[in-house]
Amino acid sequence: MRKHVHIMHIMAAVALLILLGGCAGTQGKTAAIQLDPAKVPNPYHTLVDIEYVKPLVMEAMLSTTPPRDVMIIDSRPKKPRYDKGHIPTAVSLPDGHFDKLAAEVLPADKSTELLFYCGGLHCPLSHQSAWKAEELGYTNVKVFPAGDPQWVEQGYVVWTDRDARHPLPTLDTAKVPEPFHTLITIDQVRPYVAAGMLSATPLDEVMIIDSRPRKPRYDKGHIPTAVSLPDSQFEKMAAEVLPENKDTKLIFYCGGTHCPLSHQSAWKAEEMGYTNVAVFPAGDPQWVEQGYTIWTADGSEQAAAETKEVEAGPEKSLKAGPAEGTIDLDFFVELVNTNLDSIRLIDVRSPAEFETGHIPGAENMTVDVLEEKLDAFTAEKPLVFICSTGARSGEAFYMFMAMRPELKEVYYVDATVEYGSDGAFSIN
Repeated sequence: MRKHVHIMHIMAAVALLILLGGCAGTQGKTAAIQLDPAKVPNPYHTLVDIEYVKPLVMEAMLSTTPPRDVMIIDSRPKKPRYDKGHIPTAVSLPDGHFDKLAAEVLPADKSTELLFYCGGLHCPLSHQSAWKAEELGYTNVKVFPAGDPQWVEQGYVVWTDRDARHPLPTLDTAKVPEPFHTLITIDQVRPYVAAGMLSATPLDEVMIIDSRPRKPRYDKGHIPTAVSLPDSQFEKMAAEVLPENKDTKLIFYCGGTHCPLSHQSAWKAEEMGYTNVAVFPAGDPQWVEQGYTIWTADGSEQAAAETKEVEAGPEKSLKAGPAEGTIDLDFFVELVNTNLDSIRLIDVRSPAEFETGHIPGAENMTVDVLEEKLDAFTAEKPLVFICSTGARSGEAFYMFMAMRPELKEVYYVDATVEYGSDGAFSIN
């Protein structure tokens, strides 16, 4: 088992370099450290070279949480230097703001190894910060004097401000009424994705699961290596999709901090006896926002899913939107405000979400309820499905396409929708 984990770590390390936008170049011997006393008048007493730094960085990159025994610290100014490119996993503590920020940034354990660096052999900032840290009582302080210039010169990947460690987001309990008890960040998800991307077979230790509807969301773009298990189909598909080993780490995600689907699926998985379940609440939106690769249904990689342009046929009474099955948003808003009775508007959110706010006149039926009542729908009025993101409403549309194709007037609202308790709504 130890050998297997070691190999997975090596694979993950290589994949991380690819995933985060760089790769290692030719490595040369580190030259003797020679500082210019005119530029670094008070050099720190403990100096290390790049060969010492590399294993610390790699280990930190592979960790799903910030290492507790070491902290790599960039002493350069944050916005003009750190944010534009820094050694991976390093935290920003500009020497010019050391006294103000040290208590917030540095660890409580004074025995933690602190490794400072800045702009190279001519830069005094890391040395100055190291002396200050020692004065604060830290007992294991070092300086990497060649710093950022040598790291870049040797061709190693750098991180920008987008790659810095991310805090857990705040959830809106009105939209996620029952958040799961174990939440993780994108920093904890990336190593698993990286390892999975280079593995010839699915990893036994972890499964990343997309709880969004398959066709309107997962198929158009998902986090690499994730499998599709729509929350609405959980009971039907769980036994087929989920691993037999109940100790496997399951990471559920969906459409962001306002999406309850991943939380609902996580609770269901725990009820089935899975013991290592977590939710990545920032989900697909944060992954895309950070600029990381996504996969489509056929496994191809792309930056964003393409939108299929369609036109409404002459027999359609409602104005179609740009993507298959969608209704034009401006047309829909006008329709709700002036002639809602001309359509059958079905809100496919959960009853708890519907109760907090909905469009007056809308019916509340979740996707699984719709499936049970499929045969009862008629062509008397056009059907329009709505939710809060377009995911569940899209799932309802594609279910009707597959199972009630004779119903021609079926649409869904593909947008972020905010609902007020007074019946007001806004579409973005």
